[in-house]
This record gives sequence, C-alpha cells and structure tokens, in this order.
Amino acid sequence: MSQLGKIDEHPFVRNALAKGVEIDASLGGSPSMLTSKYDREPDEHEYFLIEVAASMANLLTLCQQLDQIPILIGNHRQTSAMDKAYINRHSLIVYHLENYIIRTQGLLDRVLKLVNSAFHLTNSPQNCRFAVVVQNVKVQVSDVHEPLKKLNKLLARYSGVRNEIVHHHSIKDDALRRLDMYFLLERWEKLSKKEHPIEFQEHIKDTIFEVLWFKKRELMAFNDEMCVVVSLILDKLEPYYRREEHTLELRLSKAKEQIC
Repeated sequence: MSQLGKIDEHPFVRNALAKGVEIDASLGGSPSMLTSKYDREPDEHEYFLIEVAASMANLLTLCQQLDQIPILIGNHRQTSAMDKAYINRHSLIVYHLENYIIRTQGLLDRVLKLVNSAFHLTNSPQNCRFAVVVQNVKVQVSDVHEPLKKLNKLLARYSGVRNEIVHHHSIKDDALRRLDMYFLLERWEKLSKKEHPIEFQEHIKDTIFEVLWFKKRELMAFNDEMCVVVSLILDKLEPYYRREEHTLELRLSKAKEQIC
C-alpha cells in the first residue's frame, strides 16, 4: 500500500467524515442508503457538513482504488472460465493499467468537488470544472489555489494517454505488445494441433516479469506524487472549511434569534 491509500488518516478527512455522519444520523439518515430520507430538510449548516463529507468520501474511494491497482496487477490466478473466454495475463494487465490511467484523470474532478463543497461555492456538479473553481474569488485569494494548479499539472502527465485509450486505441507499450504476441503465437500453436508445438511459456513468464517490474513501480511512484499534492490541498483547505462552517453556524444562530 502506498501513502495514497492512507489518505483517510488525514485529520481533515476524519473530522469532516465524522461530522457528516453525525449530522446524517441526527436527521434520521442511514449509512446503508444511497439517498437518505431525512425526518426533515437539513438547514444550510447541516447541508454544508453533509456535502463536504460526501465529497470527501468520494475522493477517498478513488484514492483507495488507485492505491489498489498496482496490487491487483501483480496478483493473478488463471481459471478455466478465463481460459474459455480467452482472458490471459496480458488482458488483465492491460485492463488494470488502462483503468488506472483513466481513473487518475478523475482525481482532479473529485478534489474540485471537495473544494467546491468546503468553500460553499454551490456550483452544480456539472460546473465543478477546473477553470470555474480556480477562478472563483474565494479560491483565488486562498492558499488552496496553487496546490490545485500543481495537481492539474501533475495529472496532465497521463491526460494524453487517457484520451488515446478512451477515444482511439488501447495502451501502447513495447513490452505489452510482445506479451500479447507471445500469447497469440501460443494460441496458434495449440490450434495447429502439431505433435510438438513450439513452447512460449518461458518468453511469456520473462515478459510478464519485465512488465510488472516497471509498471508496478511506475504506478506506485505516481501514487506517491499524487498523495503529496492531495495531502497539501487537504492541509490548506481545512482552515477554510472550519471558517465556512463557523460562518454558517453563526448565520443560523442569528436567524433563530430573530425568529424568537
């Protein structure tokens, strides 16, 4: 496990989640329900705490998935059902690698939604885009602004590859191409029903080792880089979250006093 998988140990994460769960329960919500049915509508302060907790939980889920993919790539057990479906080690490595690359680009979206919630910007989910959030006055004058730009720049490392995978073709890599070729040749040899088919297992084994050696380290190193920037964003964001919560709490208190 990389440090990215331990992001839930950050004080801001634990505090925000605890407050969100507490408010959700006080309103009659259930953690087992995707959409809670509350006994009453939450006030603005309660809504703020619930939204920040939900955004934080969604960010954590993605961080954990990114953290787990290098482990998933390195663990494998071939079954007869997989053989029948022509699923081999190459297929699974490509699946996990492409999954990882695509998911890295979702990290910025999850962080932007958290920033939107913590600053109480009230942008719709569809409008939580980088340009919209970083150009907001609240964010621009804060020390969250620069770490957000840093994360955007870091994730750009895989953005072009992500677009190629989604819109054009599978991931391109020489070692993966060789591995695919060996599996294909092995299958052709089996279909030929030769008395002494050519064996490719040693080539396959060596190439799998090569792919895993480099790719697992590449992904884990990038996870560590993402963790550093995300942790910095959480560090910088927490004081603004506390300030916004205090402001909403005071506003609600004054409104109640006026009613009384």
